[in-house]
Amino acid sequence: MEITLEGYYEGTYTNNSAGIALIAIKNSNVVFEDYRGLANCEHGIPITSSTVFNIGSVSKQFTGIGILQLIESKKLCEQDLLVKYIPELKHYADEITIYHLAHHASGLADYNDLLWKKARNNALYSTNAEVLSLLEAQQQLCFKPGSKMEYCNSNYVLLAIIIERIMNMSLADYMKRNIFDAAGMKHTLIFDEKQPLVPNRAYGYEQHESDLKCYYVDTLATGCANVFTSISDMKLYDDILYGSKLLGQDIKKRIYEEGIRSDGKALYDSCGGYSYGWMIQNKCGQRTLWHTGGDAGFRSIYVRFYEKRFSVILFCNCSNLNWTNIYKLVNDLYYKFNHDE
Repeated sequence: MEITLEGYYEGTYTNNSAGIALIAIKNSNVVFEDYRGLANCEHGIPITSSTVFNIGSVSKQFTGIGILQLIESKKLCEQDLLVKYIPELKHYADEITIYHLAHHASGLADYNDLLWKKARNNALYSTNAEVLSLLEAQQQLCFKPGSKMEYCNSNYVLLAIIIERIMNMSLADYMKRNIFDAAGMKHTLIFDEKQPLVPNRAYGYEQHESDLKCYYVDTLATGCANVFTSISDMKLYDDILYGSKLLGQDIKKRIYEEGIRSDGKALYDSCGGYSYGWMIQNKCGQRTLWHTGGDAGFRSIYVRFYEKRFSVILFCNCSNLNWTNIYKLVNDLYYKFNHDE
C-alpha cells in the first residue's frame, strides 16, 4: 500500500500553502517521511526536517520528564502536596499532590477558562505568573482531588513552576540542560515571555476560504505548551526515550501506568488514561503513548507504539487540520510497516 499525503488531504497542503512535516520511525530508522507546504507563507520558505514548529500540548511530556527526574533524584515526591512548593494556593488547594497534577486529577480550573471569563480572546500572551495569579484568585476546586480525571492546562503550568522553584532556574534553562542537550536536540527550546529568537521557525496559520490568517503566538505559558522543535530533533528524542539517558528504567515505568483514582480505580477520559504528559490508549491493537497539540495555528500529534518500537510524528502549521484524516493516516502507517509482526 502506497501512502502519500495527497491521499488524505486531496491537495489541501500544497507547495504554496501552510503545510505538514511527517515521519514514521521503526527501530530508530526513518521509514517514511513527507514535507509539504511553507513554514513562512509571506517569504515562501518551505517546510523541511529542520523547520521548527510550536508543538502545543505535546510539550507536556517534557515537563513530565522533568518532574520524574526530580523524583528520581529525590528532590521531589509524587505524594508531596502542591502547597509545599506553591503556598499561594493553600487557601483552597491544600489536598492536591504532585501525582494529581501529573495525572490531571487535581480539580483545578483550566487557566484558559479563567482567561475567557476575563474576556481575554484566545488567552493572548498569558504568562506563568498570570496563570498563578488567576489560580490564586479562585476560592474552590472543580472537584475533589483524585476523584476523577479532567484534562487541565493549569496542572502543567504549576509543575513547571515547581521545577523552577526547586532548581532555582527557569524552565527553559532546566529543559535545555537536562533534556534537550542530553538528547542532542540543538534546535529545540522553550518559547516564553522572553520571546527568544527561533532560527528556522514556522509560523502558524488558519485558512479562511482562499485567505490565510497568521498567528504569531497564543500564549506564553510554559509547562503545558510552548516547546518549539523540529521533526529531526524529535527523531533524536524518540530514540533516546528507549534508553536510560533521560530517566532510569525504574522511574520511567511510571510513564506507562495510568493514574489511579482515590478509590483505586483507573483514571480515564475519552482519550484513555494519562501519566506525566502522555495519553495512554490501545491503538491498532497495540499499547500506545500519544498526545496531540494545538496552539497559535499549529497542530501536532506524536504516537509511540513503544512495544513495536514504531512512532509517528506529525507537525502542521495550519489550524484547519482534519483529525479524522490524521488518525487514519497514523493507523495506515502502522499497518504498512508492522504488517508481518
